[in-house]
Amino acid sequence: MLKFVSMALEDIITQTYFGSNIGQYILFAGSFLVATIVAKIIYFFIKKYGTILTAKTENQFDDLVIEAIEKPMTFAGFIIGLSIGYSFLSPTSPFITNNFFNAISALIILNITWLALKLIDGFIEHIVIPLTSKTESKLDDQLIPILRKLAKGSVLLMALVIILSNFGIDVLPLVAGLGIGGLAVAFAAQKTVEDMFGGISIFTSKHFTVGDAVKVGSVEGVVELVGIRNTRIRDWDGRSNILPNSQVVRGTVTNISSEESRRVSVKLGLTYSTSFAQMEKAMKILKDIVNKHKDCKKDPRAVFKEYDDSSMNIWFVYYITNSQRKFDVMSEINMEILKQFEKAKLSFAFPSQSLYIEKMPKGRK
Repeated sequence: MLKFVSMALEDIITQTYFGSNIGQYILFAGSFLVATIVAKIIYFFIKKYGTILTAKTENQFDDLVIEAIEKPMTFAGFIIGLSIGYSFLSPTSPFITNNFFNAISALIILNITWLALKLIDGFIEHIVIPLTSKTESKLDDQLIPILRKLAKGSVLLMALVIILSNFGIDVLPLVAGLGIGGLAVAFAAQKTVEDMFGGISIFTSKHFTVGDAVKVGSVEGVVELVGIRNTRIRDWDGRSNILPNSQVVRGTVTNISSEESRRVSVKLGLTYSTSFAQMEKAMKILKDIVNKHKDCKKDPRAVFKEYDDSSMNIWFVYYITNSQRKFDVMSEINMEILKQFEKAKLSFAFPSQSLYIEKMPKGRK
């Protein structure tokens, strides 16, 4: 029985599969596993001692390079392991033999592309964004996402062309074919092109920038992103509104942030039991509340406007200087009014009617 099992195992081990036996496949797998582990160990020492050296430099580029190479370096070890492991195999298929090293070349190009994309992200995050944050203009903040996409798109396109060329695909006829079909694509992408030109118009006209409070049609809120095709506005309810740039350009845009302040008009009705002194005190309280608030203009207006049916009305007008906090400021002011009026024992009126009943003389119907 043992002899039979031993012979069966020997047959399995010595039998070839696509030209190579089990032992060769084990060596192949072990090669890229070992190479990957070695790459990780090398990166560990690079990070450990490299950060000591980069700490002595003032620029952050060397730091982001060390950060960016971690995963591409591990993948490079995997690719090297594949190449070494292939030497242990004896493939009989001409297709595998002819295309293996083309595939390795494609993996190398993809790995370099991966590293380039990580460097682009790191360069923008650690160098470009800190520089633009020091400028007063918000135009550069809007251009960063677009430049990032253009740079990464160019790298990916270049990598695709090189990979196709390595596999023997002639890229020029492909480009020519795209040119022939360009007219059809243009018609199909007419809306997209219109939105892209709309984005360019937004950048050049500078009607608003990221961070501005705006009103576009029925949407009012803060601009979070101006992209190639769309503009994203976060409304006052916290919802994200994605508007095509063509719609933004064609519509009426009100830049709320361009206003020096936002006017708020409030009518406050006090009961008819309010005395002259209390009315004066109420108007003083209203002015003091606004004058002490950091997001409001000084010297608001508070006037005794009218005698209404069931209340004596104060007309209170003030201006909010921070448009993005409009609703927060209104709430803070109203809460303080309620607090101060309760403390001063000032009563708000509510709609009421007084009914007078005339008592008729006896015997009269």
